[in-house]
Amino acid sequence: MTQPALYRIEFGPAWPVPPITVDYSDRTQAARQVAAHAIPHLTPVLTEKGRPELADCFFSTDRALTVGAFMHVDLAAEAVTRFCPARLTPALAASEESR
Repeated sequence: MTQPALYRIEFGPAWPVPPITVDYSDRTQAARQVAAHAIPHLTPVLTEKGRPELADCFFSTDRALTVGAFMHVDLAAEAVTRFCPARLTPALAASEESR
């Protein structure tokens, strides 16, 4: 069985990021698309929490594409911060929805 390409991503309730549907056939491009979508929503919240540096982050998922979160890596401090958890669910392509 092949893995679906389209996934709907819904972010944790504590984070004001609207859901998005992304094509995961290219995982790197998908992660970039999710970051471009979410970071403008995350930046004001992170700034308000006194952690604006966390907006320099990337979106990471598990292998099965069921959960994800944003990650900020601080190499100097040898620390990783995960925030804004998300749930991924397979989404139907527009052509499949009309069946």
